[in-house]
Amino acid sequence: MNEKKGMKSMIPNWRQIREEVVQVLTDLIRINTSNPPGNETRAAKYIKDFLEKENIQAEIYEAAPARGNLVARIPGSGELKPLILLAHLDVVGANAEHWSKEPFGNNIDDKYIWGRGALDMKGMLAMEMLALVILKRSGFLPKRDLLLVAAADEEAGGTMGMDWLIKQSIPGLREAEFVINEGGEGFIRDGIPVYSCQNGEKGVLWLKLSVKGTPGHASMPSNDNSIITIMNALSRIKRHKMPLTLTETTRIFLSEIAMAKGYNLSTGAKARDLSLQIFAKRYFSDERSVQAMLYNTVSPTIIKAGHKVNVLPEVCELTLDCRLLPGETPAGFLKKLTDIINNPAIEMEIISQAEPTVSPIETELYRIMKKAVQLEDDKAILVPYLSPGGTDSRFFRKLGITAYGFIPIIIDESELQRMHGIDERISLHNLEQGTRILFETVREIANAG
Repeated sequence: MNEKKGMKSMIPNWRQIREEVVQVLTDLIRINTSNPPGNETRAAKYIKDFLEKENIQAEIYEAAPARGNLVARIPGSGELKPLILLAHLDVVGANAEHWSKEPFGNNIDDKYIWGRGALDMKGMLAMEMLALVILKRSGFLPKRDLLLVAAADEEAGGTMGMDWLIKQSIPGLREAEFVINEGGEGFIRDGIPVYSCQNGEKGVLWLKLSVKGTPGHASMPSNDNSIITIMNALSRIKRHKMPLTLTETTRIFLSEIAMAKGYNLSTGAKARDLSLQIFAKRYFSDERSVQAMLYNTVSPTIIKAGHKVNVLPEVCELTLDCRLLPGETPAGFLKKLTDIINNPAIEMEIISQAEPTVSPIETELYRIMKKAVQLEDDKAILVPYLSPGGTDSRFFRKLGITAYGFIPIIIDESELQRMHGIDERISLHNLEQGTRILFETVREIANAG
């Protein structure tokens, strides 16, 4: 690798970097930022202290007491628009009784770091921090500002985090050209390393359904038992088969993997789509993360009714988490769901809604990401990915800023399901490899455009 005159070595000591990124991640995991309540300021102060020891300026912005957001910056020449490395500081809660390790402890063995946030997303945050530190230590002079944004409240919608932060007058946030965030992890498919770039995410429609019934003694059943009414609605939703829908992102995702496997796809738009649907059903039928890319989904999450075993409930409430493909709207899907349930007695209240968002992949950053994973393994491929869950990337996409989810690690489906689940962990190999790939990506895009 060529070095500019006067610069220190751009070849990192990866043994040292591995030790540092491991230490940073274990430190971050021990700072309990479960949301609610969040308490993200504690983690933000840790990051600020760490970066300022490396001569990287950082500021903390609190949307409310203890709800801190951090913005750190390596200034560039201003020839190109800024790059943002985005992460969130909060994590979902963890019930220690169900874990084999302490979820907020110092749990590390010869293969893994265990703890809440190891994957979602303090592991990625640690990689981003070290990528910037490596560049700063080298004396690297970027053409664009390099920002690290560590936001609060992502797990609860971002009201105290990115939604608030991006409205503040902080240079570089609304002027950025690219954002690298969570949302894309890699996997192995028949020996082929497949890295994903989350260039889009499904929309959100959270609903509360409620229906009244006639209260009274349970020994005398009524014809309008509110629980039975809600269960009938759920039954109608379950019986309704949502159509498999290929978005442009999903087409490319499936096509790239099919071609890498040597799978023959038909020619012509309709025939090719049919081939891709067959391929998806044949090779990804048991992978929930891929199946969620193909359908609008409805998941019942909370049901409330009654207060005593011998009293008929006066009301029954049900919450639904609906995730919508690009091309669908919350209003349009609500109308479809209303038609499916077909019961005017059931009231529907929108709790939260967000449109699907997508960024193009015909960009210099996508090309550099592809190059970076192939430097790591020449058999690797990069594919676009539609995330079933929401991320803070949506706030940037709404402003026309290209945002990608890119956590350059390889995990399997069982590891992925630990995210938000029990015994969340990340391998030491993935942590080092992810830092290396991310560093190469940031180094390249910092002066490319």
